[in-house]
Amino acid sequence: MKLSCPACGAEVIFKSRSSVFGVCSFCSSTLVRHDLNIESLGKMSALPQDMSPLMLGTTGRFENSRFEIIGRQRISWEDGAWNEWYLHFDNGKDGWLADAQGFYLVSFQISDPPQFPVLAQLRIDSTIRLMGNEYTLEDIREVTCVGSQGELPVKSIKGRKSTSVDLVGENERYGNIDYSAEGNRLFFGSYVDFENLNLMNLREIDGW
Repeated sequence: MKLSCPACGAEVIFKSRSSVFGVCSFCSSTLVRHDLNIESLGKMSALPQDMSPLMLGTTGRFENSRFEIIGRQRISWEDGAWNEWYLHFDNGKDGWLADAQGFYLVSFQISDPPQFPVLAQLRIDSTIRLMGNEYTLEDIREVTCVGSQGELPVKSIKGRKSTSVDLVGENERYGNIDYSAEGNRLFFGSYVDFENLNLMNLREIDGW
């Protein structure tokens, strides 16, 4: 879908049908899509530089399906920060690639999740059952979006806060629950090796 930025008139392309939020690559306006209309919410601050080799337009493969990175949100917590890259697959599926200190994790949002556990009742190292499998709560942290790029399926404005709950299960299963005022989301996925993603069009970094 091709729309015009209401702030500067530049062409804004949404590659995924699930995308509802974007950042104009020309004027950095934050944009919310309402069907065929688009609304500007102001400017997005430039993201701080990091050492990730990934960028918008990087392509790769996961489980024999090709994907392209079409969005990014930078997430911070009290001890650091990481990138969450939004993936659009050639088969129409969308997913996420978390990139944190050399670790990579591909996950997919569950479109029809079960009832979410009550956040206030969750405790680290306790066990819960989701989608027929048992998971141990590995971490619970308050997180904040410090900026975003490209297009995303969530209104990822600077300062958006949520509570991220990491889950681990048998056979290297991974889960995450994102609790926020806009609605709770559930993801399942797995850790992957950088080499196995067959990444192309990576960012050039001085000294590499």
